[in-house]
Amino acid sequence: MKLVNLIIRTFGPMKYFPLRRIIEEEIEDTNTKRGVVTIHAKGATPGVIVMSIDDLNYFDQIIKNIIPITGWKHGNAYAHLRSTIMSTTQTIYYENGKLYMPDNYEVYFVETRPVHNHRRTIHLIIRGI
Repeated sequence: MKLVNLIIRTFGPMKYFPLRRIIEEEIEDTNTKRGVVTIHAKGATPGVIVMSIDDLNYFDQIIKNIIPITGWKHGNAYAHLRSTIMSTTQTIYYENGKLYMPDNYEVYFVETRPVHNHRRTIHLIIRGI
């Protein structure tokens, strides 16, 4: 098992950061043939999604329409709700150093809050044989 803590700087809201290449590089370093990688975004407001690159704009519009930024008693309630819909954790099978998903899919970290130059931690847990 390999544990990796990635630190990224984000600029939000609703900015998408592709992680697939980084994840696959970390998998390659394990010298395992196959296994699973769990991607976890630390915090209560970020999200982690796996999605077709072609569908990203459509997804973004749906989330923004379903959960608008304004109208909440709690200041960043929208960010918590968006994160809940997306999830903060994804687990993906890999084989031969590559994530087992179509080439036109990406793993995205999503910053849901309007923060700029904010440090975010992403945990990778890689288990394989």
